Amino acid sequence: MTPVNHKNRANELLSSLANYETDNGSFAGLRTASRRATLVKQIISSIRRIEYISAIQSRQIAPERTDPHSVLFDPIRGASALNRKGEVDEATWLTFIGTQFGKHKDDGWKLAANVMGSFGADTVWTASRYGHSRQQFFEMLKSQRNALSDPKRSGRYSNHRQYQSKAPESIARTFQSFYEWQFSEGGIRQLLHSTHKKHGQNPATTFDFLYKSLNVVSGFGRLGKFDLLTMLGKLHILPIEAGSTYLSGATGPLAGARLLFFNDRDNSTTARQLQPRVDLLDKYLGVGKQVIEDSLCNWQKSPDVYEYFRG
Repeated sequence: MTPVNHKNRANELLSSLANYETDNGSFAGLRTASRRATLVKQIISSIRRIEYISAIQSRQIAPERTDPHSVLFDPIRGASALNRKGEVDEATWLTFIGTQFGKHKDDGWKLAANVMGSFGADTVWTASRYGHSRQQFFEMLKSQRNALSDPKRSGRYSNHRQYQSKAPESIARTFQSFYEWQFSEGGIRQLLHSTHKKHGQNPATTFDFLYKSLNVVSGFGRLGKFDLLTMLGKLHILPIEAGSTYLSGATGPLAGARLLFFNDRDNSTTARQLQPRVDLLDKYLGVGKQVIEDSLCNWQKSPDVYEYFRG
């Protein structure tokens, strides 16, 4: 996404919201100027987060970004660097690790680094290493059970992943099921080719098929699937783009949609009923489905006063 002047963008967004209302009826949840301004600020915050990922693509990236033993470890930057080198499977795997654990607002990537880096031991669990030594990975996790149960030692999941278990058995199931998904056709390129062959090359259609196919990954609910695939798209690892906000199974985004359209987070309107209305909103705003999803989720937490939310 091309960087924009955000003051101008705010006015454009306000105008687009008004155009939507002219064509489709007023937003019950935007009856005050503060509500409207707060939503626009959340949309711009979401745009900025995506622009940050886009900016990574043109910058030099230190090789230490892929090393969980380094203080510079960053699985998103690292995945971008690996993708540039043509190591697409390792880039996908590192994106998975970044998504699985997330970046905690205080701990950063500590939990991801500890698990991928065997809590400081020599072994680094790249996709290649993991594929040849799955049982050893599980044994490593079990040997670190006490450390995993202590947030100060292991680090914490990000807000998006905060309800995931840190039990070795749970982490091992997620890693194994994701590895089997990624390499079900031999690797991520082969999986993409197979998907294109069966369903065509439309980025949104491909996203949708992969989204549904990720149901096999243990512990990867609606948000895990959405976050992973949108990141793979933003990093240009896969030519995909969300064609929907995927409200089914959502909590915060669905509450935000209900607040927007009915001024009631607990309105009984179902995700299936709301989905077309939310997706239509992007035709007016033109910001992408991930921005719509993210901004609605954050806006409903504090609809009258803007708050910046991070992992």
